[in-house]
Amino acid sequence: MVERLRLTEADIEGVQPMVSAGLVRITVEDLTAVPPQHATSPDLDILETLMFNLVNAARLEHVLRWLPNNQLKWHPGLTAVARGHSADMLKRQYVSHVSPEGTTSAQRITHYGIQYLACGENIGIVYGAASHSEAGIYEIHKKFMNQPPKFSNHRGNLLNPLWTHVGIGLAYAPSGALVATQNFISTI
Repeated sequence: MVERLRLTEADIEGVQPMVSAGLVRITVEDLTAVPPQHATSPDLDILETLMFNLVNAARLEHVLRWLPNNQLKWHPGLTAVARGHSADMLKRQYVSHVSPEGTTSAQRITHYGIQYLACGENIGIVYGAASHSEAGIYEIHKKFMNQPPKFSNHRGNLLNPLWTHVGIGLAYAPSGALVATQNFISTI
């Protein structure tokens, strides 16, 4: 079993930026996770709303209509957590449900003070031309929905009738990357 390198605040406290041949500069800021984000750009707000509408449209089509949770409610706190995770993955260049420090989606949600019975998370990323527009949202959604119909993947998570609320957070790099996080919870 391979152990991951884990940096703590004590490891980097007082460390000055490191420069190697003038090419690489790593600062404490580079190693710091992005906290929940309450606001984003108007363009990302529009794309988050589009993704929310696609999620609920898919649920309307595939989840039994008589179930009380076939349409999810928007949760501003979950959205802030999702935005923070998307921004963190983009900033520190990783794609995972678990941060480099080992923080899980459940821990991120709980740390923000959100109470729930169960939680889940989908993450997706698109690169290139599609990342600059709505096309990226449609591409990520299509990738999720084209997975086999079972509960153990993105599609199953998105359609899980247990969920009551969702928060969707996007992060964008003009160089051509769009990162999406969908956080789901079931409330009491």
